[in-house]
Amino acid sequence: MLVKRLGVGVISLLVGFGLTVVIVELIGTTLEEYGTTYTFFTALSLGCAVAIWLDKFLDTQMLPK
Repeated sequence: MLVKRLGVGVISLLVGFGLTVVIVELIGTTLEEYGTTYTFFTALSLGCAVAIWLDKFLDTQMLPK
């Protein structure tokens, strides 16, 4: 169960960062112009959204019901 939970955390953060890169490129700027703080918090929030879905589908039971 611990391996599944760590996997969900790592995968969700990687997907969150990937989505952030795609969004930043779509709005026509670079990550340097977007800023490290904004990049971090955008990736974190998108990663949390992905983690909620992964928690449900992989049944890791990290979130309370």
